[in-house]
Amino acid sequence: MPTVTVSRTNVTADEVTAALKEKLGDRYTVEPKDGNPNVIHVETSAMSTCRVHLVPDATGTKLHVHGGGIIIGRIVNELGIAVKVAKALREAGLDSGPAA
Repeated sequence: MPTVTVSRTNVTADEVTAALKEKLGDRYTVEPKDGNPNVIHVETSAMSTCRVHLVPDATGTKLHVHGGGIIIGRIVNELGIAVKVAKALREAGLDSGPAA
């Protein structure tokens, strides 16, 4: 499971969602999931999915990226879409805060 650490403690799911939509483009669906404000669902198809869990702590915010699916599908997604999403999060510049 890739984890991205952001130095800000006040990172919101809306910021993460917007950053992922910008970095990943229209091919990816990025939306809140399961009524939990700290979980974002990302997919390119029903078989290529992952979730981003926002976990704030005293020094920043950890963004845990989990591949979705069952057994083999989850392994494939951990090595595929989850890695791409984590890379997009690292490049998103979330440490500096939302754009004005």
